[in-house]
Amino acid sequence: MKHKLIIPLIILLLTTFNALNAQTKKEFQKKKNVVSLDSVFFKKLTNRLEIGYNNPAQWGLSTSTTYFNGVKIGLTTDFQLSKNMSLLTGVLYNLAYSDKLQMNPSSINYLTYGHFINIPVQFFYNLPVSNNFKFFGFAGPALNIGLSQFQGTMSTVSTIKTTYTDLYKSNLNQLDLQISVGGGLQWNKYQLKAGYDYGLLNINRLSTGNIYQKGWYISLAVTL
Repeated sequence: MKHKLIIPLIILLLTTFNALNAQTKKEFQKKKNVVSLDSVFFKKLTNRLEIGYNNPAQWGLSTSTTYFNGVKIGLTTDFQLSKNMSLLTGVLYNLAYSDKLQMNPSSINYLTYGHFINIPVQFFYNLPVSNNFKFFGFAGPALNIGLSQFQGTMSTVSTIKTTYTDLYKSNLNQLDLQISVGGGLQWNKYQLKAGYDYGLLNINRLSTGNIYQKGWYISLAVTL
């Protein structure tokens, strides 16, 4: 139940922050000889809806890599710091699926469904080509929060199938700190970007070796 409350709570906080900032800005602009908040902290604030494809993976030296295919969707806010520099943060929900076949020592299918939240803090450097078109590169940390990761096993030589278990309640940590790098282009209100996330923390709670997360993604964002 706690996991189900995380998504709406974070989105509510982000929405409330933007609403309060807009209201405060409006009140300040009504007064003469008063500097607006935008001119003090940032030049421009841009909200976007982002949706894309991601290909995360969990790997370790003592375990075979598990690759996922998934989608992500969420809201981001871009704070313009200077002419070519900006700071992006937001909340992105990720749904990922893995169908992994292990041949040795026996033929077993591992079916895994993962739900994650990503909170990036990315610094952007923009390279304008024209008034409506620019390239950009970005880098920064991201907090990855695992909501649930259910895994079931099925033998390919029999019809016996185990029940699904949540790996976050057995052997995986839910929090991971990642470094994200990437780039892309923007035309008018549309933004296309690709990036790579690399996890820094060992998410394995057991003593069977380290497990890390990594993966690339591509997404399309539109200004709201």
